[in-house]
Amino acid sequence: MVNMKLETKRNLLHLLVGVAFVTLFHFNVIDVWILLGIVLAGSVISILSRKRRVLLIRWFLDRFEREEDMASIPGRGSLFFFIGFLVAASVFQKDVALASMIIVVVGDSVSPLVGARAGRIRHPLSNKKFIEGNIAGFIAAFLAAMLFVSPLEAFVASLFAMTAEAVDSVRGRRIEDNITIPLISGLAITVIRTIF
Repeated sequence: MVNMKLETKRNLLHLLVGVAFVTLFHFNVIDVWILLGIVLAGSVISILSRKRRVLLIRWFLDRFEREEDMASIPGRGSLFFFIGFLVAASVFQKDVALASMIIVVVGDSVSPLVGARAGRIRHPLSNKKFIEGNIAGFIAAFLAAMLFVSPLEAFVASLFAMTAEAVDSVRGRRIEDNITIPLISGLAITVIRTIF
């Protein structure tokens, strides 16, 4: 059963931290190397957290981590979030990377927040998500992405990204949308630029 209070806290944290890191990347305060350092440090902390109680980290895990992730990859959402940022920053031009990052930050936060409260129609690609949430996530991601790329690029990238966001798993394997969303949205923008 989904813990609504926990999921709301997680999505709001995702949104706040994400906007902060997109802003820092935009103004060159952080770069690929710092993101790599965050991913490496996060990986070590996650491994340590499986066996030990790391004080400040444990406080965050107790308040924001899903129970099922505590046993496998503590801090999973945060770790994959920064891996997604690292992939986008490494692979795409800066404006494309920024659009990809903001799409995952905004779209992936707004979609479950709206879907859980206003959702009535189940998404055909998911048994947990709602069409209303996915549409709200798409609109929010589209508007945010226009800060960095053209309206056409923002539209296509957000459409593909939020379609991918709706997919929970493939053949029983969980999909890490914090990685797939920036990758798919960045590829969509790159294709649009190649065509036009």
